[in-house]
Amino acid sequence: MLSWNYRVFCEDNGDYIIREVFYAEDGSIVSCTENPVEPFRRTLEELANDIDFFKQALTLPVLTLSDIPIGEVKQRTSKGDTKNISHDDLLLKLGLSQPSKAN
Repeated sequence: MLSWNYRVFCEDNGDYIIREVFYAEDGSIVSCTENPVEPFRRTLEELANDIDFFKQALTLPVLTLSDIPIGEVKQRTSKGDTKNISHDDLLLKLGLSQPSKAN
């Protein structure tokens, strides 16, 4: 099963950025996003969780594009083009939770 996390990269010009990095089942790096990513989510709680994942990236070794297999840098879909849904929405669609009632 493919997994991913955020990782810090040092660019050729010396700047530090964060990209998504994808791993094979054995933990080896498979690919990364071409462009840097930024935290964004639909709720403040989700945004806080995303920022925590960015902070975790700061605890891992810094990578460069030379650490990524040749030709495996991927273009990330833009925020507006994403088909991702929140965890809560997924549980609801799968029938594993009930809609919350507004007060």
